[in-house]
Amino acid sequence: MKRIEIAQYIAVGATCLVVISFILAKITGANFFVSLMGLGVMGGMVSYFFGGFGTAVRMSGKIAKWGWLILPFPYDIMTGIVAFIFSIMIFIFVPIIPVRKAYKEQMME
Repeated sequence: MKRIEIAQYIAVGATCLVVISFILAKITGANFFVSLMGLGVMGGMVSYFFGGFGTAVRMSGKIAKWGWLILPFPYDIMTGIVAFIFSIMIFIFVPIIPVRKAYKEQMME
């Protein structure tokens, strides 16, 4: 219980750092903010180490299944793969989503 709580706090900080650094990097064009964004991604990885990685993979799998359902056969495989990769990239940059869901799942038990 304590690990997932710690992961949640780390994920909040990492998400804020990534989002604010991304916005400031786009506005100013400075490489310093890109470095800060990298630190936020590393913080997100640490939060996944404490808890929430399995939830992120399950959520990405559900998004990939949704991608398989929207197109006919030859295109659905590629759409599923792209949806899975895109959702993993989103979860790397915004780790609070799966970590918070993992926290809620653990509280329900």
